Amino acid sequence: MKKINLYLSMVIMGLLIVSCTKQETATYARFMFRNDGADLAVEVNGNLASKTFILLLHGGPGGSGTAYNGGRYSEILEEKYAIVYMDQRGNGASQGSYSESDLTLTQNSKDVYALTKFLKLKYGDDISLFLLGHSWGGITSSHVLVNTAIQEELKGWIEVDGVNDFAQNNLEAIRLFKTVGEAQVAKNHEVGFWQEVLDSVKVIDTLNITFADELYLNQKGFEAEQKLKEIERPEDNSTAGYSFFNSPINSLSILTNNSLVNGVLNNDSKENPTSEFLYKVKIPAQFLWGKYDFVVPPALGIDAFNKVGSSNKKLVFFEHSGHSPMINEPEKFTNEIIGFISLYE
Repeated sequence: MKKINLYLSMVIMGLLIVSCTKQETATYARFMFRNDGADLAVEVNGNLASKTFILLLHGGPGGSGTAYNGGRYSEILEEKYAIVYMDQRGNGASQGSYSESDLTLTQNSKDVYALTKFLKLKYGDDISLFLLGHSWGGITSSHVLVNTAIQEELKGWIEVDGVNDFAQNNLEAIRLFKTVGEAQVAKNHEVGFWQEVLDSVKVIDTLNITFADELYLNQKGFEAEQKLKEIERPEDNSTAGYSFFNSPINSLSILTNNSLVNGVLNNDSKENPTSEFLYKVKIPAQFLWGKYDFVVPPALGIDAFNKVGSSNKKLVFFEHSGHSPMINEPEKFTNEIIGFISLYE
């Protein structure tokens, strides 16, 4: 792959909008960021005057930053900080002219690193920048941390229910289904659902987990969250926000991206686990996990916490959350992030 100067390749394209809200310190900017042949959709919302920015990497593959730009948790965080919602290469509304071979964790990491450099050029080298990765965005965030010089640009890393090792993830999902499923059957709660899941995971060959097995575990993981009384579901707390990037003009791009990256990027992520390299992460790190996350089980949070090389690290479990504690327990979730950032910004 050709190498080009990051500074020369960082170009704003498209529309840039700045608007005041109820708070004079709050603004937003929307633009396409070009790097190595890709035009990445970026939206910056919140309190830019705070000089503290959170670069959020969405889940997927096939997700988008827009899906995270809404709900109570984002309202709270945007009052204090500026949140950068980025559509990763091949995801959401991001576009560009490049080959399938450029859809890799390595290239996505280069994109994220280039964006951090640009953010400091645009908003000032004195801004405090934190990296947050959720779900599949967790492996992107950990990959960029251990494979680029991005740690020099960051104050800290926040991983939320992020997968760093897909093989381990599958095994821990099976274990969690068995533990929680047996407890739910004992409580005589949703017995039909849990018994079906228990019967299915017991016959999965853990030495040869197939793609069909993975799809089953992922699907049942999200279904399980809807069955558990232990999980909180605040009303009117959707994370689905609106962005001009997701207007009808971009719908074809989004559909094309999603169908492609689900295969290509997902396979690359499976083949390149980052868990064994987390010792390279030296910046402050925070791990936030839902206790009832069957998609990326809590054991992966424990593993990441133990392996990360930072001497300043914290692991928090949310007792009434699944895969997205920002939805289930938004106040507690944001309090943990605010407390973490206040120590290092």
